[in-house]
Amino acid sequence: MNRRLPFLSNSARRGLLFLEWIIIVVVIGAFIWSWHKPKDTSALQNKDVTTLYNIKKRGTPSRSASYAVPEEKVETFPFDPNTADSTTLLKLGLAPWQVRAIYRYRAKHGRYHTPEDFKRLPGMTYELWERLGPQVRIARQFQYIDEDDKHTSFPEKSVPTDQVAETPVVSQKTDSVIERSRKFDVLTQVDINKADTTELMHIPGIGTYRANKIVEYRRKLGGFLKAEQVMEACELPDEILQWVKVPAEIPVRKVNVNKFSLQRLMNHPYITFYQARAMVEYRKAYGSIKGIEDLKGLEGFTPQTIEKLQPYLEF
Repeated sequence: MNRRLPFLSNSARRGLLFLEWIIIVVVIGAFIWSWHKPKDTSALQNKDVTTLYNIKKRGTPSRSASYAVPEEKVETFPFDPNTADSTTLLKLGLAPWQVRAIYRYRAKHGRYHTPEDFKRLPGMTYELWERLGPQVRIARQFQYIDEDDKHTSFPEKSVPTDQVAETPVVSQKTDSVIERSRKFDVLTQVDINKADTTELMHIPGIGTYRANKIVEYRRKLGGFLKAEQVMEACELPDEILQWVKVPAEIPVRKVNVNKFSLQRLMNHPYITFYQARAMVEYRKAYGSIKGIEDLKGLEGFTPQTIEKLQPYLEF
């Protein structure tokens, strides 16, 4: 002790030694406190979790609990995708990004001309289309006018059967009641290419909705080549096939692949958007499409697709 700091007195050296011990004790205490701190924090957190669990178990709301956002009620009602605003589209159950896609489609393509155009909405599922499809109403000013439409009458709207009561019509000349939807008593085959909605509704299993769907599908298709094609119009029972017939020679309305626009090509039930776009791009790059062989090399034209399409195409 006398060798350390010889210029200090004994009492001063003892005070300095005491101060050194205090510093050492403080440093060791700080190290021990920091080493024990995580365990204490974890214990405190476990305690808070236990307390929160007990509070929730008693039904008392916690400050940290998030508030539940009430879900918007999904509604189903007739609408026109060309004029419906965002509030209406959201009420129908469409997602916000789907609403934005509808607005982009309007800005880029103009308007929806057929319900099938709206069916191509991104994110459209079978469940959503089964609910919204029958509710789509395309105003007359937005529909295409084909040459054959000048001589063909067809209903403007398709109304589901469950929403329309098939009420009897009272004749003005007599007091007798004529049932509009009276069914055939015996098996009678109807020419599926000439029958109107009234005649189709005489077939068991076909009401207003299905009759309208068959006539509308026949118009877009250009005519049925075989009876089985009527099953593509909408959901129909298999027994319907025994009530319909197709004459041997049918003059179908054909699609001109070199003159029709993208929208008119897509209007045919057998032509998808990608197939129509492939044909339009081929015309821009190489000129007119000469025949079926040119289509075989385009996107989406499988042998099965070409076999179905060939009777309806002209070059």
